[in-house]
Amino acid sequence: ARIAREVLSGAKGPRRDVVLLNASAALRAAGIAKDWKDGLGIAAKTIDSGRAGDVLQRWAKISQA
Repeated sequence: ARIAREVLSGAKGPRRDVVLLNASAALRAAGIAKDWKDGLGIAAKTIDSGRAGDVLQRWAKISQA
């Protein structure tokens, strides 16, 4: 959980790279991204904007309810 919070808080490095690659693959498979590069861009923007971290925080609150 700590690593997920770090990555979704915007920490750079190989862990973030793996998350971006996996997210890009998922976005491509879902038809949201037209290719790997597009998926990487969408994933990076989502993390960098703070939206991904916000979702993680909401999941954490819900799971404790």
